[in-house]
Amino acid sequence: MIAPPEGMSEADYEAIEAAVMETVRGRWFLAEFARRGRADETRQMLDAIAKLEQTVREQQAMPADPSIRLLVQRLKEVAQSLSRAGEEMRQCGLDERLCAEIETQARAVSGLLRVNQTPAVSESIRSKALPEPTPALPEPAPASSIAPALQESGRSALTRLDQLSTAEKLALFA
Repeated sequence: MIAPPEGMSEADYEAIEAAVMETVRGRWFLAEFARRGRADETRQMLDAIAKLEQTVREQQAMPADPSIRLLVQRLKEVAQSLSRAGEEMRQCGLDERLCAEIETQARAVSGLLRVNQTPAVSESIRSKALPEPTPALPEPAPASSIAPALQESGRSALTRLDQLSTAEKLALFA
């Protein structure tokens, strides 16, 4: 807000306003000035609300419990590792159905992350799959070491994994 010039009083303001209001152009100017001011204030308010909404979304997307945050991060790594393993296996000429199944598992893990982003679901997972917070999880196996192991064990391991419930699958990474 701009401070009035020195020596200006409320009576001076009212006199200037009355003089401007005497003409059609003056009345238009004051009305337009007020409208533009409201539009700017509304835009600033909407921008502030959008920032608040984004902050709330970001806070809801990541659980507050450190063990759950670690689990979510590790699940992201597992999904990426499975995806890379499927690509590497395909490049090595392994059975296309096996490669597709590995990639399906990677998408399933990624889907778990998208579905389980609400605090209520995170609490449910914590109570069922993680009875106590884990200090650290082992590093995921590199994708290059996964392909030979999968070739040996075949599809039976993946079939057993598919039969596990969501909570049991999440518990595997604890």
